[in-house]
Amino acid sequence: MNDTPQISVVRVPTGLHIPDAMRVAQNRLLARFSSAPTADNLQNAVNNENTLLIVAIDGTAPQSEDDWQNIPTEAYAGTLTLLLLQTPWQTIAHIEEVIVDEGHEGKGVGKQLMQKAIELGKEHGVKMFDLTSSPSKVAAQALYEKVGFKKRETNNWRYEV
Repeated sequence: MNDTPQISVVRVPTGLHIPDAMRVAQNRLLARFSSAPTADNLQNAVNNENTLLIVAIDGTAPQSEDDWQNIPTEAYAGTLTLLLLQTPWQTIAHIEEVIVDEGHEGKGVGKQLMQKAIELGKEHGVKMFDLTSSPSKVAAQALYEKVGFKKRETNNWRYEV
């Protein structure tokens, strides 16, 4: 018997009015990342055509605005944000916030999220995908390698305001 639930991995449509259940679910998922989770920018992200919010839903993929509005919070099994960046010579993508709900770990949800991000990126002409991961996130790094990512030797720089 297969006890793996049906997981639908879909992009949240640009401009979708964010349902409260999705905001609550995003905060729940982000809490796995941060002690102070906040999805305050969720609507801005969904309204941005270069930000592709991808969600894993336990159950059937939503087909309409009403379907999106009726997904219960607990049905959100994971999330990933794909940022499309246009340079003068190419479109590149950066993957952020790959998060799988605790109850769905080890069931292939992360892999499905990553595969959907790569599929959508390719549709936008992306040839290179970047992501960063904390050295302590061993399982995440194993996932990235399984999907085909290669670890790079680089200096990672950041400026904070």
